[in-house]
Amino acid sequence: MTIEIIGLIAAILGVLGLVAGPAFLVFLFITSTLLGASAAFVLDSLGGASISPAHLLLGFIVVGLLSRPAIVQHSLAGLAFPKAGFWLLITVIYSLCTAIFLPRLFAGLTYVFPVRADGGYTLVPLAPSTANFTQSVYFTSDFLCFIALYGYAGLPQGWRLITKVALWCAALNLVFGVVDIVTYWTNTTELLSFIRNANYRMLNDSEVAGFKRIVGSFTEAAAFGSTTLGYFGFCLKLWLEGYHTRLTFTLAVLSLGAMVFSTSTTAYVGLSTFLVLIYLECLFKLLARPVPTQTIMFLIAAPILATLVIVAIALNDETRSYIQDLLNTMVFNKLSTDSGVERSAWNTHAIQNFFDTWGIGAGNGSVRAASFLAAVLASLGVVGAFTYGAFLLFVFLGNCEPAWTDPYAKAVSSAAKSVCLAWFIASSIAGAFIDLSLPFYLFAALACAKKSSRSSAQMAREPPGFGTLLPSSGAFLAQISVDPHR
Repeated sequence: MTIEIIGLIAAILGVLGLVAGPAFLVFLFITSTLLGASAAFVLDSLGGASISPAHLLLGFIVVGLLSRPAIVQHSLAGLAFPKAGFWLLITVIYSLCTAIFLPRLFAGLTYVFPVRADGGYTLVPLAPSTANFTQSVYFTSDFLCFIALYGYAGLPQGWRLITKVALWCAALNLVFGVVDIVTYWTNTTELLSFIRNANYRMLNDSEVAGFKRIVGSFTEAAAFGSTTLGYFGFCLKLWLEGYHTRLTFTLAVLSLGAMVFSTSTTAYVGLSTFLVLIYLECLFKLLARPVPTQTIMFLIAAPILATLVIVAIALNDETRSYIQDLLNTMVFNKLSTDSGVERSAWNTHAIQNFFDTWGIGAGNGSVRAASFLAAVLASLGVVGAFTYGAFLLFVFLGNCEPAWTDPYAKAVSSAAKSVCLAWFIASSIAGAFIDLSLPFYLFAALACAKKSSRSSAQMAREPPGFGTLLPSSGAFLAQISVDPHR
């Protein structure tokens, strides 16, 4: 095992977090999920598998949160049938069984694109591999993240803090994007090498149509684009509900711009799909009940702005030609490129694996696909797809808990669902595995947890938290007014 400097720093901060308390730990953990190109340490015995700082800090956060009775009580309540936590637990248990038994049961019966491959991805006979273990660890980590944060998000100081840190991460993600562009054009990309140390293929130095593909703190533009899409959804939803309107509107607009200039196919397709769904949701709400002013503004302004942009582009021949070439390259002709052909082959064979194993699946970690949906079918089969689907339905559509006394809590839950929806769309477009990543389950916990509130006097008696330990982040979060309507 090779320990990286960033891993040593994360471990020290994790130990400090156990002393400082849950707020500091949660802040560290959520922030670390932005380090998508980083490795805390590398497991040489498992083919050089990289363990991210977020996964390292997850261990600290599980210990720090689940050692507190109030959080444990909320967490256990989230496992009750038929809540989302119950279905996720069943899916994780089933996935562990598939990873152990199915690659052996169906060994040699079908050909798969392996999860890890050196020198390019080629079809190999199905057989047990280290990826069955590593992917099982990742998926189990997802469950631990969900259940620990579910318990913490049930506390009034918990869901409020997660909301603030989510807005902080939306801003920090944009900062990483700017730094990525600046270091590229100034030939100083080595300054970011300490956070780009994972054993992944780094695509941080490519251009498309004269634009530098923005990768931020991730390995490729698709990862940055999908992450930005999620935080865009969170900020947009809070703005539509009328909370933190100045901050959320600013972050949503900047995130929208970052996605447009990221040249990510995942971001373009995901953004258009997400905006259509959000617009329809707002329209249905308008027909059913009174809605905030921001929602009405969105319903009126969105089609007008879209029309004006289309007309402006159409009237300028040079701009129209440039945009058309960009869209042809990144969207319409994507499947005809080498990358598109390769990803289409992944999905085709993933579906073939599903049928070759009679709908049972090849086991978690056995198959690489190019869509989350294909990966679930190929890896977990019909049974796993059903239990996983039940979990997702409860996240997106479930009536999480009745009659919250605080409407802000309901708005936060709705915003968290928007994040999950955005990332589900992105993963359905370009996800390779059944793991939707730790941030998805973090926001799923925020969406599903029963949120309580206390009086301002009770909140005032809480300790000052991590703002005294991290002045810069504390100052940013302090700007998020106690009055969420501002």
